[in-house]
Amino acid sequence: MPADPPPSHDGPSSSPPVRLKLTKEAHAALAAALAGRPSGSGVRVWVERGMRPHAQMMIDQASVRDVPVTVDGIPLLVDESSLKFLLDAEVRYHAEPGRTGFEVVGPFLPTAAPTPSTATTVAPTSRDAAKPESAGAGPARPELEEKVRESLKNIYDPEIPMNIVDLGLIYGMDWDASGGLTIRMTMTSPGCPVVEQLTQEVAAAARTASGVEKVQVEVVWEPPWGPDKMTDFARRQFGYA
Repeated sequence: MPADPPPSHDGPSSSPPVRLKLTKEAHAALAAALAGRPSGSGVRVWVERGMRPHAQMMIDQASVRDVPVTVDGIPLLVDESSLKFLLDAEVRYHAEPGRTGFEVVGPFLPTAAPTPSTATTVAPTSRDAAKPESAGAGPARPELEEKVRESLKNIYDPEIPMNIVDLGLIYGMDWDASGGLTIRMTMTSPGCPVVEQLTQEVAAAARTASGVEKVQVEVVWEPPWGPDKMTDFARRQFGYA
């Protein structure tokens, strides 16, 4: 999506450091799964990328493309493209009824299940649009807006391991007199190839979080996006602060 993504902690040409943790339960479950496996076996951890990146795991044999790392004696196999999403992540294991299995959580991965994809109302993209018409505007709704923002933190830029809220793509929210919500957002570059898909995801997530049926997303280009739009958290992660 962006032409020049932010650099990693170690500079633009180096791989992010491997910092993965295992809970006690995950360590025991993985050790049992690896018992008796052939030499060279490990736990492959990779991230399916997209607007809602998510990590997956399987027992596999090491390949030349892997970045091998051992955590508490457990051999993990990670591909380089997944490293930036797995930075400071934790592998957990759950054995509760109805919730048995592994999950990987971390600051660069969503913390909630994907919002069901439904039909959305999306405003046409406009370079000149800065804000909806003020006529008939309704009062702000801080509590609902906070719920929407929390939900939008589970939508990620397809190319940068950061959610769109901390990345600074959400410029504001406006309510009309009938209670409809307009979300003003931007893209990291005007040539973003997934603008339509991303705005649909935003509208669907906002509708689910707020309970408001009438939601539209307006893409604006002024002021242009830059690293200064990111939150302090995102700036620290990318080495800008």
